[in-house]
Amino acid sequence: MKAAVIKKPGMIVVEDVPNPTPGAGEVLLKIEACALCGTDQRVLSGEKHVDVNIVGHEITGTVAGVGVGVKTIKKGQRFIVQTVIGCGQCPMCKIHRENLCEKGFVAMGYQFNGGFAEYMVMPKVAVDQGCLIPIPADLSAETGTLIEPLSCCVNGMKYIPLEQMEHIVIFGGGIIGVLNGLVARARGAKRITIMDVSAARLDLLKKLGLPFDDLINSGVNSPAEWVKTATGGRGVNAVVVAASVKALVGVGLNLLRRAGHLSIFAGMPKSDPVLPLDTNRIHYYELNLHGANSSSQEEYLQARDFLVAGKIDARPLVTHRFRLDQFNEAVKTQGDPSCGSLKIVIIP
Repeated sequence: MKAAVIKKPGMIVVEDVPNPTPGAGEVLLKIEACALCGTDQRVLSGEKHVDVNIVGHEITGTVAGVGVGVKTIKKGQRFIVQTVIGCGQCPMCKIHRENLCEKGFVAMGYQFNGGFAEYMVMPKVAVDQGCLIPIPADLSAETGTLIEPLSCCVNGMKYIPLEQMEHIVIFGGGIIGVLNGLVARARGAKRITIMDVSAARLDLLKKLGLPFDDLINSGVNSPAEWVKTATGGRGVNAVVVAASVKALVGVGLNLLRRAGHLSIFAGMPKSDPVLPLDTNRIHYYELNLHGANSSSQEEYLQARDFLVAGKIDARPLVTHRFRLDQFNEAVKTQGDPSCGSLKIVIIP
């Protein structure tokens, strides 16, 4: 089969590799589509370490074979892949929050070969955990790839009572900021504002016709002044930081009205993650701070159902499609802001 193989940091070669064979308890998937994410760029460049040389974790596939002992999964069924695999023994795993595994989770495309290939094997530990999430026959493969990142946004947003909210601000106009905004819309938030320092990014979101109320360039507009004017000085109900800029956490905190919610979705550089905060503002305003770290099966199912029911329209989000043999061109396109990509999908 063909696969995009990491030879060394920054050098990826699409080449023939042996076809994988499912062992006992394993499932062989024929890859229908696998999307590129921002983390993939870090892995491919060598900035982030993984244990395999075939990555890709936003996957739609069809069962091409099953190993001995697999009874409930049949050839021809369609699934998307839950990325995170927990230990199965710690208190968090026992309540099916494997993304918070106390022993540290492993993941498809990180510790097990991923979806930038024609076929991949789901290991027994993933099959047993239920990491194959069924999808309808009429759900497009590229829409299926969005379930994984959307599930992460469902997870991050679950702590926030969006149904009761008048106004939410999201920092970051990339795919994660957009998906957070679409979750907020699907759950009933009345006004959604996306802020980004890139005029080109905001122009792209406008061109795609996404259902947001405000697209604000925070490079030329002070977020504090804009929010003060837009809310009559009250502040917004919630802020989501979907950009890896730690200063935005402090900025976002100061945008909140009383009893507001701040979600830190983006990870910050591990070399410099510490930020001084006004703890009295948190105390006296009764503010709520939340983290977001991947997702578990419950969030995948909710994300899938949002898409299947049409509460979230994913079709405008996939801006570019490439064949597997065009993998390096796809990576280059994703990394070049002038190309105007939001989500890129590899279709083998």
